[in-house]
Amino acid sequence: MRAQTGTISRAGNRIPWFVFGGAALATLVLYLPTLQYGFVWDDNELIVENPYLAKAGPAQLFTRGFWHNPGPDRAADDMSYYRPLTNLSFHADRRVWGLRPSGYHLTNVIINTAVVFLMSLLLWELFGSAWLAGLGGLLVGIHPAMNCVVAFISNRTYLLALLFLLASAYALWRGQRGRARIWPALFGGSLLLSGLAIEASLAFTVLAAAWLISQRARYYRFPAWMAAAAAPAAAYLLLRLGVARVPFAGSVAPWMVTDPLRVVNSFGQQLQLLFFPFNQKVIYVLTGAFTGFSWYTVLGLLFLGLPLFPLLRHGRSDPVRLGWHGYAWMVLFLLPFAHLVFLGPAGRMLYLAAPGVLIMLAALYRTASPGRTITLLLRGVLLLYTVALAGQTLRRNPVWRSELSLSRTMVLEAPGSAGGHLNYAAALEQAGRKDEALEHFRAAAGIDPDYVAPHLGLAFALIDREDLPGAIRELREVVRLRPESPEARNDLALTLRRSGRFDSAIVEYREALRLNPGSAQTLNNLGFAYLAHGDFAQAISCLKAALRLRPDFASARGNLAAAYRQAGMPDSAALVESGER
Repeated sequence: MRAQTGTISRAGNRIPWFVFGGAALATLVLYLPTLQYGFVWDDNELIVENPYLAKAGPAQLFTRGFWHNPGPDRAADDMSYYRPLTNLSFHADRRVWGLRPSGYHLTNVIINTAVVFLMSLLLWELFGSAWLAGLGGLLVGIHPAMNCVVAFISNRTYLLALLFLLASAYALWRGQRGRARIWPALFGGSLLLSGLAIEASLAFTVLAAAWLISQRARYYRFPAWMAAAAAPAAAYLLLRLGVARVPFAGSVAPWMVTDPLRVVNSFGQQLQLLFFPFNQKVIYVLTGAFTGFSWYTVLGLLFLGLPLFPLLRHGRSDPVRLGWHGYAWMVLFLLPFAHLVFLGPAGRMLYLAAPGVLIMLAALYRTASPGRTITLLLRGVLLLYTVALAGQTLRRNPVWRSELSLSRTMVLEAPGSAGGHLNYAAALEQAGRKDEALEHFRAAAGIDPDYVAPHLGLAFALIDREDLPGAIRELREVVRLRPESPEARNDLALTLRRSGRFDSAIVEYREALRLNPGSAQTLNNLGFAYLAHGDFAQAISCLKAALRLRPDFASARGNLAAAYRQAGMPDSAALVESGER
C-alpha cells in the first residue's frame, strides 16, 4: 500500500535489506581498486611525515588542532581546524597498518560503504520506497564528483562526518515512532561525533531544532530532544575552545557579505557538477566566470529558486515538510562553503550536501505522484544515469593513484593553476625527472610571480644543476617577497658564498642575524663566511658567540679551531679542539 505521508508507520513493512546491501556492495566493488593507491597531497603532512601522530596517545589528539605536526619545517601550531575524530582514525590506522597506504584506503572504502547503507535506510524511513532508498544510497556512494572523498585518504573528514550525520538524522526521524530513550541519545551523540570529524556538520543542529519545533507534537519527551540537539554544539565548543584552545578561522562569513556573487557562482558551479559530473576537474582556478556575472550565476540562482515553487504549491503535507528540510540541508551545507572549491579537491563539500538534495528530490517526486508509465520511464533514465556515473567514477579514480598522476591531472585540467604546476614539479623531481620539474617550477613562478614556493623550488632545482647565478636570482625574489624571513636570507647567503661572492653573503647573513639574533646556526654561517673572506677576527667573534649559545655545536667548534689556526694561533686552536675553550 502506498504511504500518504513522508513519515510513515513501518508496522508490517519489512525493510528491504537486500536492496540496501546490494547498493552498498556495488559501491564497495567500485572502490576496491583504490587499495592499490598510495599517499598523496595532504596525506604526507597529516600522516606520513607527522611524528606526533605516531607518538601521541588517543586522548592527546583531542588537545591539538587538525594540522598539528611538530616535524621539521612544519607549522606545528597551525590550529585553524579542530577535527580530533579524524585524527583518531588516522592514529588507529597507523597502529594497525603502519605506513602501508592500502590499509588507510580500506578504511575509507568501508566507511563509504556504510554511508551508502545508512543513506538508503534514512530514505526508506522517510519515504517508504525501496527503489528510491536504494538508488539514493547508491548515488551518494558512486558519484564521480565526490570520488575524491573516498580515493583521497585525507578527505576522511567528510566520510566520518556524513556517516555520523546520517546516523543522527535517522535517529531524529525514527524517534517520532517510539518512546525509547535511545533515539535522542543516538541523535545527539552521533551529531557530536560528526562535528568532531568536521566543523560544518554542526549546521545540522539548526535544521534539527527547526524540525523538532515544527513537529513537537510527535516527539515524546520533547525537552529531552531539544537538549540532545543543543548538547553537541556545547560539547564541541567546550572541547575546542576549553581543552584544545583552537580558535575559529574567520574565512567563511566574510565571503558571504563581501563577495556574494562569487559565492552564488561557486554554489551554482558545484551543483552543476553534482548533476552533470562528466566535465569535472580536481581543482578550479579563480577566473572571471566565478567573480563576475556568468552562466554560473544563472545556475546558482536557479538552484536556489526552482525548488521553492513546487514546495510552496503543495501546502504543508509531510513530504513537503521533508522537501523544505532537504532544501535547507542542501543550502546550509553547500552555500557558505562553496568557495572552498579553490582551496582543494572540488566536490568534497557536495558529499555533505548530497543527502539534502536527495531528500528534496524524493519529496518533490512523492508530491507529484507520477503515473505508472512516467515512473517506469523515470526509473529507466535513472538506471542509465547511474551506470554512466559509475563509469565516470571508474575513469576518475586512477587520478588519485599517486602524487604524479594527481598533479599531472591538475596541470592538464587547470593549466592556469600555479599550485598545480608546483605540485607536479615536486612530483617530477621526486621521480628523478629533473628537467621536466624545472619547466613546471618556472611555469608556476610565471603564473603567480608573488607566490614564494615556486621561486624557492626553482632555486633549489637550479642549485642542483650548478646554475648558481640563476638560483641567486630566484632567491632574491624569495627575499623580496619575504624580507623578514631569516631562513630566506640564509638560503641566499649560502648560495652567494658558494658562488664566491663573500661580501654579498656576509651582508645577507648579518641581516638574517638581525632578524633572529639568537640563531647559533646563522652565527656559525657568518663566521665561516668571514673565515673564507680572510677576516679572522670577525670569524672568531661570531664562532665564539655561536658556541656560547650552543656549547655542543660541533660545526662551530671545528670552524673556530680553523679560524685560530689560520690566524696563526695554533695553541688556541688546540684548546678549542680539546673542548677546553
